[in-house]
Amino acid sequence: MTNDVRIADELAVRGLIERYSDAVCRRDPATIESLWADDCRWSVPDMPALAEVRGKAAIVQAFRDAQAQFPFTFLVCIPGAIDVAHDRATARSYTIEIIRDNDGNTRRSAGRYEDTFAKRNGRWLFTERVWYIMDAA
Repeated sequence: MTNDVRIADELAVRGLIERYSDAVCRRDPATIESLWADDCRWSVPDMPALAEVRGKAAIVQAFRDAQAQFPFTFLVCIPGAIDVAHDRATARSYTIEIIRDNDGNTRRSAGRYEDTFAKRNGRWLFTERVWYIMDAA
């Protein structure tokens, strides 16, 4: 892999992470759906209901369910390490999230995503996102 290709792939993965954050803040399920491979997995091990969500449709439904419970969500994903190997990649991202529920209660959290990606038809997509809560208040 040439240096130019590696840099382009790393930027594309970084852009994917940033588009995810943007789509969450804009409450945009269509964009969320477009970022995932069909054979994907999302997991939040600290939350039993979200410990194992498989498939794009299930992930989009979980996103819609969260929207119904949290009328305000602000999420920033800050890419850390990104490692690309041909048509596969892994990344670690750090998150800052502020959510407000339907009763007006606000929660703030810091977390870490461990991500895997695949390049399919020239596009990078999430194949797995596992979010670990590092701190919440």
